[in-house]
Amino acid sequence: MSELALAGLAGIGMVLFLMLVASLFGGWVEIKVTSGSAKSKLFAWLFPLLFFTGLGLLLWWSNTWPLLIGLLLTIICALIVQLSPVVPATVKDSPWLIYALVMLVYVSIVSSMLGSGRAATISSGGGKHVTAVTVDGKVQGGLSLIGRLGDSYALWDPARKAAVLVPVGDVGRLEIVRKGVMPGPAAN
Repeated sequence: MSELALAGLAGIGMVLFLMLVASLFGGWVEIKVTSGSAKSKLFAWLFPLLFFTGLGLLLWWSNTWPLLIGLLLTIICALIVQLSPVVPATVKDSPWLIYALVMLVYVSIVSSMLGSGRAATISSGGGKHVTAVTVDGKVQGGLSLIGRLGDSYALWDPARKAAVLVPVGDVGRLEIVRKGVMPGPAAN
């Protein structure tokens, strides 16, 4: 297995682990907030309202629109499911409904929006890193690594505004450096 595949799988594993921790923590908070007297029932409505209002204001202030849009669309989908007469009651009452909606709606929308933003940054030349690729002893510099497609590296060439696919077998050296830093001499 290649190092890039392992790096990708490590990221996916970390996201899944954090989602599991968040769901378990959310279940614990749900039990703590909703059990008890009428005063705690008021707290059960007030706490999420204040929490999500504060979270929305924080997201607004930090200009993280994709997260806020994903949150709002997830809430809208949850309301639609609850109000729909064609959705079975077992689905509406399922404790896993919100987790499924977060996975299907929130994660897909936010990853799409963040990916589009990252692609716009790379294609405009605004990335922080550049890639120098040595193919057949010739260095092709100033490219941005955008991923790997099968047995080829996908690189963005800002000068030509085009994606370049370089077969992995042709790459002698691949170096990712910060902009403005020249890659070192090629090792033989």
